[in-house]
Amino acid sequence: MSRIIFLKNKTTPTDPYETTFTDGGFEPVFVPLIRHFHVPDEALTLFRNRSYLTKLKYIIVTSQRTVECLNESILPKMTTEEQSLLKEKTIYTVGPATSEFLRNSGFQNIRGGVEVGNGGLLADLIVKSHSEEEIDHFLFLVGEIRRDIIPKKLKANGYKVNEIVTYKTENLLDNIDRFILHYKNDENNQAVMNKPSTWIVFFSPQGTEDIIEYLKENKGYKIASIGPTTEKYLLEKGLKPDTVSFKPSPIFLLNAINSYK
Repeated sequence: MSRIIFLKNKTTPTDPYETTFTDGGFEPVFVPLIRHFHVPDEALTLFRNRSYLTKLKYIIVTSQRTVECLNESILPKMTTEEQSLLKEKTIYTVGPATSEFLRNSGFQNIRGGVEVGNGGLLADLIVKSHSEEEIDHFLFLVGEIRRDIIPKKLKANGYKVNEIVTYKTENLLDNIDRFILHYKNDENNQAVMNKPSTWIVFFSPQGTEDIIEYLKENKGYKIASIGPTTEKYLLEKGLKPDTVSFKPSPIFLLNAINSYK
């Protein structure tokens, strides 16, 4: 069984990458690079305002961490009626994984998801869907560090976007040490068991600087990028991925890796 090292936090309660790759014949290993902190207060204040919640039509969620904040730090503090009102809203999202998390959380009116693989495409879908509709604003639940593609495109088309931070991140201090531990363990396993080459998957630039430099000096592993943005970053740092997932989802990543074989 080939090992695959995911440079990401393992999503709770289940991680779709672990499930997909275990079923696909891999041994998944997670190496967290960052810590997440929920920042629920501003969003919770809005959602507990009955007048605001009643008028709100559209929410944008592009991160599984935002969904975790909703589930763990926002929804439990709302009344049953407030929860029902919130879950009736139309939610725009990117990728099948986040879409599924939202659906499992009780949101049913979900758009985008499987059909769109990045923020630019999602913004295009939103603009196309509401070109004739007058909208007060879109509520965009975001992380402290994020790209501005969606707000820029929506604002360029005359829409207001209210960005509310729901989580913050910081790099863990021992990223390189924990990565090298898995790297060395795998080297030993391959020597003893003649295991196939291990894949290392980059999900974002954050917290990867030392790992990139280490891999540039220690060859022999296959590198995968979750998408073109991370690929561009890796190339700028002098590390060329062996494959890039067409969309940021477990099945597309698995297909990309299997196609490389």
